[in-house]
Amino acid sequence: MTIYEQVKNVMEGKNGMVVTSEFIKGELKTKFGTNVSSVVPSDYCYNRINDGIDFRKDNRIFKYRGRNAYEYLGENYPFTGKIYHKPHRSKKEVVVGEWLKGEMKYPL
Repeated sequence: MTIYEQVKNVMEGKNGMVVTSEFIKGELKTKFGTNVSSVVPSDYCYNRINDGIDFRKDNRIFKYRGRNAYEYLGENYPFTGKIYHKPHRSKKEVVVGEWLKGEMKYPL
């Protein structure tokens, strides 16, 4: 089972819940014995992209709400909003794409 599948499993039925990365990592460690250093919740956000991640994949389930806070929306959510990226070693975030009712426009 991939880490993404594990995250979906522990978040099932928690739509709208805001969780921390510590919560997600703790649940995965407890339920699956997952190495917590391998868990990066921001990799699965509609509104955020990390370096080295293929953003075109259909593995978006969270809305990044701020430092260490993720709202669980689930797969195929009709998300509307901007996609942000904070390049490595940069202090500024930049808008790199957007969603409109679940349709992604990336890159801009």
